[in-house]
Amino acid sequence: MSAKSRQSLFRAKLAQHILSASKGFTLIELLVVIVIVGILSAVAIPQFLNQVRRSRTAEAQAALTEVGRASEVYRLDFSQYPNSYTSIKYGCPTDYCGSKQDKYMNDPWSAPNYETPAATVTSSVAPQGMRWDTTANNDKYITASGSRIKCSLGLGSAETVVATESTFVGKSCNVFD
Repeated sequence: MSAKSRQSLFRAKLAQHILSASKGFTLIELLVVIVIVGILSAVAIPQFLNQVRRSRTAEAQAALTEVGRASEVYRLDFSQYPNSYTSIKYGCPTDYCGSKQDKYMNDPWSAPNYETPAATVTSSVAPQGMRWDTTANNDKYITASGSRIKCSLGLGSAETVVATESTFVGKSCNVFD
C-alpha cells in the first residue's frame, strides 16, 4: 500500500469517526431536559397565576382607596360617614360640592371590572366606622376556588367589624379563598 492510499484511508476513517460521534442527543439527555422543563413549569405557572390575581385585585383596592379618601372628607364635613356611593361620587349631588361638582371624588369609579361599591355603616347612631364592599362583575376575576373576587375597605374606629361574607375587612380581597 502506498503512502497516498494509507493517508486517504486514514482520512476516511477519521471522517467516519467524527460523523458517527456527533449524531445528536441520546434519549437519556432528552428525558433529563424534559424533566427539568417540567419542574420549572410546575413552579413558575402557579406563581404567574397568583400574580395575575394580585394585579386584578389591585385594581379594586386602588379604586376603594379613592372611595375611602372621599368618605373621610365627607365625614370631616358632615361628622358622619356617607350612607351610599351617590353621596360622594364624582359630580356631587349637592350645591355644597364646589364649582366643578367634584369635592369628594375627582374621578368616577375607576375599576370597570368591579361593581360600584356598596356602603355598610357599622353603627346607626353617629357612625364611627364603615365598610365599602365591591365584587367583580365578570368571570375572569375569580379567586383560587372559582368564585368572583370580593374586596372590602374598612374605615374609622370600627374597622375590625367582622363581615358576614368570606371577605377580609380592612383593605383586602378574598383572592385565595
